[in-house]
Amino acid sequence: MSLLFGACKKKDQSTYGVVDTNTYGNNLNKDKDKSNIEFHSILTTNLFQKPSSINELARIDRVMQSCGDKTLINEVIISNYMNSANVKLPSRQMMVDSTERFVEETYIRFFIRRPTEAEKTWFINFINSNKSNPNFRPELVYTAFAASDEYMFY
Repeated sequence: MSLLFGACKKKDQSTYGVVDTNTYGNNLNKDKDKSNIEFHSILTTNLFQKPSSINELARIDRVMQSCGDKTLINEVIISNYMNSANVKLPSRQMMVDSTERFVEETYIRFFIRRPTEAEKTWFINFINSNKSNPNFRPELVYTAFAASDEYMFY
């Protein structure tokens, strides 16, 4: 009996200071091609901050199926979206004044990951070298991200 009670010991009641943190994984190994509907559903949500209707997605899917060059038609549709008055873009001033924040938010918005240090450094230097060019605007950056190979996969 003493052996039975002697074997029972109080468990360690240690506590750990776990902090809730938003994490974004390293999604560099994306290998699943997005369908036309997935691509444009995600794209419109990223650009307009609201989902497209199923009718709009079905219309875009029909256009995509009728065209042989998926990359070309995606670029045309992205360009049309960028010309919409309803697209939600950061201001050029925000891009120039808060470049690091702009780069981080753009990567998270489009790629669902943080940029690597090399990507962040390159992009910050690129934006800083184009500060004096008034034609360099956030819609050009967003167009490049939306048309990128990484954005076409998940």
